[in-house]
Amino acid sequence: MSGRSVRVQIPDQLPTLFEPQKAIMTPHSRASVDDEDDGDAAQPERRLTVLALQLAVLEKAGSRLGTLGFIWATVVLLGGFAITLGRTDFWCITTLLLRYGGSAEARTNRSSALDIFYGLALAEGLLFLVERALWQWRVGHRRLLERVAKECHLATACGAVAVRRFFYDSYSRCLNGSIFDGLHMDLVSYADDLLTAGSHDEQRLGAFVLVALVESDHFADSTLRRIGTSAPTTERLIEMLSWNNSSEKGVRRSAAVVVSMLTEGKLNALRVTGIPGAIESVASLLYADLDELNLLGLSILNKLAHDHDICDKIGKTKGLLDKIISYSSIANASATARTDTRLMAGGKQSLRVVKRLASITGTTGKILRRELSDIVFTVSNVRDVLEQRDGKARTELHQLAIEILTNLAMDEEAREMIGRTGGVVSELVAMFLPATEAVGDKPADAVRVEAGEALAMLALDSRSNCGAIIVACGGGVERLVEALSDPVVVVRAARILRNLCTYAGEEWQLPLRGIIAGANKVLRTIMAEKGKVLNIFLGLAAQMLRFMDPGELRTSLAAASITEEALAKALVQVLREYSRPSMAVPRIRRYAIELAVAMMRSDERYVALFVELGLQGQLRRVAATTSELECFNVFSGSVGLSRRGVSVCADVESALELMRQA
Repeated sequence: MSGRSVRVQIPDQLPTLFEPQKAIMTPHSRASVDDEDDGDAAQPERRLTVLALQLAVLEKAGSRLGTLGFIWATVVLLGGFAITLGRTDFWCITTLLLRYGGSAEARTNRSSALDIFYGLALAEGLLFLVERALWQWRVGHRRLLERVAKECHLATACGAVAVRRFFYDSYSRCLNGSIFDGLHMDLVSYADDLLTAGSHDEQRLGAFVLVALVESDHFADSTLRRIGTSAPTTERLIEMLSWNNSSEKGVRRSAAVVVSMLTEGKLNALRVTGIPGAIESVASLLYADLDELNLLGLSILNKLAHDHDICDKIGKTKGLLDKIISYSSIANASATARTDTRLMAGGKQSLRVVKRLASITGTTGKILRRELSDIVFTVSNVRDVLEQRDGKARTELHQLAIEILTNLAMDEEAREMIGRTGGVVSELVAMFLPATEAVGDKPADAVRVEAGEALAMLALDSRSNCGAIIVACGGGVERLVEALSDPVVVVRAARILRNLCTYAGEEWQLPLRGIIAGANKVLRTIMAEKGKVLNIFLGLAAQMLRFMDPGELRTSLAAASITEEALAKALVQVLREYSRPSMAVPRIRRYAIELAVAMMRSDERYVALFVELGLQGQLRRVAATTSELECFNVFSGSVGLSRRGVSVCADVESALELMRQA
């Protein structure tokens, strides 16, 4: 291992709420079509239907021979040759006929006719013996039923009953109809029939069979595919979710497991929610007095919440959002391990559902975020999660909780309410800037990145939140400036600083002057980086110049070994490269113009320099290609939120006016 290194990608460069996102259709598939077909071809119950066919063939063949023998004896022997029959032959034929329920009326006898009759009787007897031997060998000695039950994950008392009934029903169909009627049976269709047309007990048995198959890695895909295309089966499973009799917990659990796995596919999820009362039936699981049903209900809701329309239905279901939020409360965890585990599992599932609902884009997402933030327990429960210090569950729970805060903070009122909730901002700052002495308790890098995203969102256009963040950082921005050198959180640190400089009140102007200490880093980054890093550092530099006089800027440029002309050229080059707005960096042109304006206002010498570099032509090109993409601070999918007070055209005009006055 010496001499080799492993690089772990930190999600600091991944898409965020500060850039618009295109809708991406992600297929929900458990396996390929080939794998599913292979699974269908290897059904263990196929051996039972084949055995039923074999037994039925022997049974029917023996019965046909018996019928032929009966006709032969009554018509030919007892009808035509009864007079010539010997006493022994007569009574043998009569005895055999009684077996068929017939009567002897023949009068004459011939030797060849007797041979045929006895041959038919012997063949019939041999066929029945072969049938019995095959039954004993396959079912008794080889224990075929038990082996099939085990392979189908039905090796329980109830499973054995289901497999045995399946075999007998297949055998009965082969006997009573065509010999091939039972050959086409399988456990899935059999369970479907029990669910939709059976008695109450048969419905329980059908649900038990389905849950065993969907929990099997080998049969899950084909089983779920067939359940999803059977409307009666899906409707009955949804109905079972709301069975509230204490004796029906088992079947309710089976139905919940099947529905939970069924809704992993988007198409199946839409089919489920298309059933009247489906959301209400799923919601009823949250009120059950069984922890497993509660968790299954939350799991189903989490899978359903991939679609806007379904999220809208969830939000409109009376009392459902409040009930979901109630499971996120883990502050009262008991000392007992079982209770603590139950609370953590319920809390995790609840947070997943809330995160999904809060991250929905468009108008539906806006309404849901408002409704979630209006519930008085939402933010306080999330804060309690942030305060958890259990090492095993901390990272995932913290990340879920922080993502919820980030999404809720897209709503302006919720943003202020989150900042007013005691302990939230300080917890986020502690995660984003962990104490250096607490190395062993340092949060995962993904959590740090998410905490930085939440802080940047909270600081956006919120004077009070900016003040709370500065206080949580120790009354200054020095620690945030240091974070600019941390590659894990550099973009988030720059974004937080930029928002603090932009939106903090006058009372924080003195502490914010501490940002000047990071001027060298900011200027070097502008000259060296591209893309998102360049984008946010341009915005930060434009705000940083508000706290610097011309002499401090020249000193910082000299310390960074950057000439004034090189910096001016870099800004003009940005406008030249981004001749049109970019989805990846929607504000990069605006930030470049803001920095150019700040430089020209700081020192008139930059005006002549920008004129010489042709900035005016680039500005006119920007004015001719502006779009709504550049007018927002935050995006919910492709929908812009938090519109900027000053348009890009106004920024362009400010820059041109400064150059005209020179």
